Amino acid sequence: MPDAVTAEAVDIELAEQFVTKEQQRDVGTLGMWAWLVTELLLFAGLFLCALILRIQFPADVTLATTHLKFWIGATNTAVLICSSLTMSGAIVLSRLGWRRGMLGCMLATACLGTLFLVLKGYEYYQDYDENMMPFLARPYALGAHPSTRLFLDIYYVTTGLHGVHLITGVSILLVLTWQASRPRFLQMHQNRIEIYGLYWHFIDLIWIIVFPVLYVLNR
Repeated sequence: MPDAVTAEAVDIELAEQFVTKEQQRDVGTLGMWAWLVTELLLFAGLFLCALILRIQFPADVTLATTHLKFWIGATNTAVLICSSLTMSGAIVLSRLGWRRGMLGCMLATACLGTLFLVLKGYEYYQDYDENMMPFLARPYALGAHPSTRLFLDIYYVTTGLHGVHLITGVSILLVLTWQASRPRFLQMHQNRIEIYGLYWHFIDLIWIIVFPVLYVLNR
């Protein structure tokens, strides 16, 4: 059982523009889902372009894919899956009012997200060192295969866009963790943690699609 220091009775205060607490929760959740659907459409277009390239230029795409750092992509997939588990733990503990455990899970999630970014940054550095960035003004290692340029451009746009979402997610999570450390946060704003959890799980889901589409298929 939680003690009096770490547990808080979660009873969300009702904002004046809502009629019921259930309505307040549902509106926040619906708003997040509406925004996530638009983001999913954006990534879906990039995934579709990558798959079309694989169909039209299978040899060149396979050549480009073999230069991607598979072990980093696989490790980052495991890292984000673990971060989804810790974020889910934070949500469950926030419902129970276990503030200390919730904060620990939120910080663990932020740390895992940061680890992902560090590994991704190292992967980009390796690509730069191997002349695998066709958009830079320097010799391109696969210059004899023009179709690889477009595939790698899609790869960098997709992973870069995902990285921007993750940087935003970690930043918001750290601010949210700081806010949640203050007394009575759960009584007033527990639904913020649940709504934010949707965003974090969305980031993880996108990468779970990115990994097989860009790293695995036709490897």
